[in-house]
Amino acid sequence: MKKLIILFTIIGIAAPLFAFPPFHLSAGGGGIFTAQWKSAQLRDEYKDYTGGNYGYGIKGPTEETQDAMRQGYFDTDELSFAGGIWGFFDATYVEADVALIFTSFGQTVKTPNMPELSSTLDGDQKHSYLITHLNFSLLGKYPFYLGQKWVIFPLVGIDGQIALADKDGLLYEDFKKIKVLGYDVPNLGEFWNCLWIKVGVGADYSIQKNLYVRGEALYGFKFNSKNDTNQADYWVENIKGVANGPSLRLGLGYRFL
Repeated sequence: MKKLIILFTIIGIAAPLFAFPPFHLSAGGGGIFTAQWKSAQLRDEYKDYTGGNYGYGIKGPTEETQDAMRQGYFDTDELSFAGGIWGFFDATYVEADVALIFTSFGQTVKTPNMPELSSTLDGDQKHSYLITHLNFSLLGKYPFYLGQKWVIFPLVGIDGQIALADKDGLLYEDFKKIKVLGYDVPNLGEFWNCLWIKVGVGADYSIQKNLYVRGEALYGFKFNSKNDTNQADYWVENIKGVANGPSLRLGLGYRFL
């Protein structure tokens, strides 16, 4: 008898969490903060260069370049922080988002003093750029109701990143300076446009009947941009990891159905 009482008590507590949630439509917006990082290592394992140029029109590496690679030169660390505005539309099980984001993108390249390759290669090179971009995401979600005020929901989906502007054209100008291996200069879209896969959790807190505060924490993993892919095609062992990082979003929403 006691076991039955305990079982029915557990069911009574858990049932509201897993009950089929009511369907609502809502929309809102707020602020977004993101960060991302990536480390890339270049080594001396090359593909077959028979037939001339490869990838971006990169020619076969010189002996000096191969020696530098073996010493760990040209390894790259990237770190960026961003903030912006975020809007969302919610249909209970699906959330669609758009965000205007301003990213401070930093890059450090470990470089040798090799003037025969490039006048810009002399010790570690630190670069900083301000990139403006739009992000569009589509996330699946499932809400769990905790009392009258709280709703929590896991999130998983994709996010598309589209570049709008590079402040003062600095990124493009830096690419133009590189003559190490005969790079064709990528445009901003080839460098920055990409897809992400994101997972995380969100929560709503009702402050009035139809008005609520929404917070979300997500972690993302980036698929290669065209520029990343071309570099990976050039150096077999180029990219040891993918760009990844968190994003936080906080805003107000209004249920109109």
